[in-house]
Amino acid sequence: MSEETKAPEATKATEETPEPVDPRIEKANGQLELVKSKVVAKFGEEVIEEALLAKFQPTLVIQNERWADVVEFLKVTDELGFVYPEAMAGTDHMAKGYFEVYLYLHSFVLDMDLAVKVRTGREEPSIPSVTHLFSGVNWEEREIFDLLGVPFTGHPDMRRIMLEDHWQGHPLRKDYVVKD
Repeated sequence: MSEETKAPEATKATEETPEPVDPRIEKANGQLELVKSKVVAKFGEEVIEEALLAKFQPTLVIQNERWADVVEFLKVTDELGFVYPEAMAGTDHMAKGYFEVYLYLHSFVLDMDLAVKVRTGREEPSIPSVTHLFSGVNWEEREIFDLLGVPFTGHPDMRRIMLEDHWQGHPLRKDYVVKD
């Protein structure tokens, strides 16, 4: 056989060989699909605005109106068991016109972490509180309120936690102006 005949066969074999998939991505995708399917079965597809992997982290973006309901479902559903809140924080996405709050939950049942996010507009921000589910996020919700100006409806003590009561503005907003 000549070299000209062998070359197309070698190229064809190379094209058919799939790119190896990182096992971390396969595992995280499986975890994401499992949790997503449970949430969709309970609340419907519209409750999830987005489902993605963010650096191997299964992440769900939940409708603002259903935020507390979905977080409660993730906690109390035995086969999910997201009972440990690892962290809660907020970000100002000024260019996109919203604030985003994220809660990292751990399930000892599934041995996995899940990021659950919720968005609210910048004009009249508001997010339902989840302190009735996880008392430990009390201070995180107050910190997000203090530094970003996002109030949590239903919070038992929604007031500043880091800055003085007379402080004007919220320093973690991208449009915040420092005054002398």
